[in-house]
Amino acid sequence: MTEYRDYLSAKDTNRKGFEQNYSADVQFFESVITNLTSIWEHLGTTRDKAGCSHAGLLWFANILRRHCIIGFEHVAAYQSYLMWSNFRAGLEAFLIAGKIVDDHANSKIWLSRSSNQAADKRAYFNAFSGQNLKSKSISRSEDLRVVLTHLNDNFMHPNPDFTYRDSTQRDEGNKVLLKIELFDVNPDIHEACLIAYLNLVSVLTEESCKLVVGLLGSGDLQKGLNRYEQTNEPRAKKLASTIPGAKRILEQYGLWRV
Repeated sequence: MTEYRDYLSAKDTNRKGFEQNYSADVQFFESVITNLTSIWEHLGTTRDKAGCSHAGLLWFANILRRHCIIGFEHVAAYQSYLMWSNFRAGLEAFLIAGKIVDDHANSKIWLSRSSNQAADKRAYFNAFSGQNLKSKSISRSEDLRVVLTHLNDNFMHPNPDFTYRDSTQRDEGNKVLLKIELFDVNPDIHEACLIAYLNLVSVLTEESCKLVVGLLGSGDLQKGLNRYEQTNEPRAKKLASTIPGAKRILEQYGLWRV
């Protein structure tokens, strides 16, 4: 087979193994995505107490949901680096939604980003970049903004950490053989990424619930929500204390306190 077909075959094998090794995590992810969808759907069917619709936020919610699913598909193939880079857009979409809830004028700034006017680009930068991406409407917006910064730094650019992280070098005489791994090679680091991701998605679901309830002014949407950390904290602490590098992954990307 060609290298490409070998790659596809390995992905299929990895997914099957993942389903067996992490069946409880798969079930949790399926339930949390169901909850996330149900929470945001209220904006398409319910108006707030003033009779205003907030259905426009569903565009951002759908990006969040899509990239949550795409990210998990990659960790299920043992490709954690692709999980984080593909999830990033969903996290940013949620943070942008928070800014629009803060001030509807921000939606006009967001829409004008692609114009050729320097003033529009400057306004977008001022509203949606760096510290300015924090919002009053998302209670943990600063925590989530910091996660976004870590993802930008470590998974979006070929900086030294990115370049060397999944690379191996072997010298044979005058030859230098360099290999870039397509799949996770350390099962413990893969598991750290997995439970960091699931905790982050769990937090985003809870934050989505708070945001939607705040907009509509009522509703018991938190019923049935499960927090990933409640049943997986011992697992996270064990990884953090025994596996080099796991603590940083869990805290920087997954918002664990271990």
